[in-house]
Amino acid sequence: MNSMLAGFLAASAVLAFPGRGARRRLETAVLGRPRGPRWRVRLAGAWPTVLSAMALGILCSLLARSTVLAVLVPFGAWRGYLAWTARCARLAQERRRAEIIELCVTLCSELRAGREAREALRDAAAGACPDLGVYLTGPLSAGGDVVQVLRDAAATPGREALAGLAACWQVADGGAGMVAAVGELADGLRAERTQRRELEAELAGVRSSARLLALLPSLGLIIGSGMGLAPVPMLLHTGVGQGCLLAGIALVLGGVMWMDRIAQAAEAMS
Repeated sequence: MNSMLAGFLAASAVLAFPGRGARRRLETAVLGRPRGPRWRVRLAGAWPTVLSAMALGILCSLLARSTVLAVLVPFGAWRGYLAWTARCARLAQERRRAEIIELCVTLCSELRAGREAREALRDAAAGACPDLGVYLTGPLSAGGDVVQVLRDAAATPGREALAGLAACWQVADGGAGMVAAVGELADGLRAERTQRRELEAELAGVRSSARLLALLPSLGLIIGSGMGLAPVPMLLHTGVGQGCLLAGIALVLGGVMWMDRIAQAAEAMS
């Protein structure tokens, strides 16, 4: 009972720490950028999750009386955290790409209406992507170098197309020739988005099939338990079972990662 209470208190204490990236945001606000190497900065944003996963693994190990869970539960939680953050990053990049397309379309319309280039860019950025609009407001109002500002903003994942917009601005120098250039850029970005979505739809079936195959061992455990064979206690409380469990998880995870690498290579070649 005391061990269970200690596990619950450890998990509650870890979960009560500040959210992910609190220290990194504070260092960015004070120093302009986080301190330390890149791996240390990434770990600093994820350490509450790591400690929470470790506390959960210890708690599950104590409840199930199986030492292997002290390793498997934190590892599974960490893999889930990485998958979730990667998915959030992909969605954020796709949202930024859509915002840049809307920015180019709005800017082209404003230029056709006879607006001055800097005012058109400021209003288009404020409407399409407000955070980028805030970033551009100062340089555009103060007469700064728009080309360099756009190139700096293009370093953000999902906003790489701003480098093309900077090239259009540099060639046309904010003149009438920008209308055709920005229009062609918007058409190219829309065609690229359509191609990317078609490829993702084609790869979705492959990814779903691979993940379904990865879940089949769990279905086998359920069927075995229903037949009265008790495979779960054997996997958790015997040395041979724990070895088979670790080997099976390693093989399944390796297959899923291999499939993801193949899909990513196909996306990179498109």
